[in-house]
Amino acid sequence: MLVQLSGVPGSGKSTLARGIAAATGAVVVDTDVLKSALVGSGIAVAAAGRPTYAAALALSADLLAQHRGVVLDSPCRYPELLAAGQRLARDAGVRYAFIELWASDTAALLPRLDRRTPRASQVASSTAPVPGTAWEFGTPERTLSTWQSQLVRPEQDWLRLDAEVSVEANLAEALTHLA
Repeated sequence: MLVQLSGVPGSGKSTLARGIAAATGAVVVDTDVLKSALVGSGIAVAAAGRPTYAAALALSADLLAQHRGVVLDSPCRYPELLAAGQRLARDAGVRYAFIELWASDTAALLPRLDRRTPRASQVASSTAPVPGTAWEFGTPERTLSTWQSQLVRPEQDWLRLDAEVSVEANLAEALTHLA
């Protein structure tokens, strides 16, 4: 099975990914881990996106070929990434599932950004963007809201979870959907 996650920073993607992996035995492929490794090796944040997704997809394909389930943890703002995830599952002959974490009020996610220890490629806090960048749309609230409006999803058969409810409730709903 390939589970493709989607959501803005602070929506709970990584926490949900780890919960799904723990419950199913799948492996999490986290684009923040890969992108942060690239940034740490000297690649600029702005240049690290495309190689991050290429590496995430290649690693996911390899894990699927080893008959391992994959949880692909990324924002999924690009149609190409959505299509690539669907293609990977189809080519591997495994079930494809898509789960989006959505916040009716993205400003409610800002405190979560302050509680986490960010990786090099992540939004640093509710007041600080990714190091070496600026808030793409002027303010944290406007940036998260705009990014959320740019999320892509399949035309059918996908699950939207409320990013403002508890992790436990979202994990339970996700596991029911995946059963």
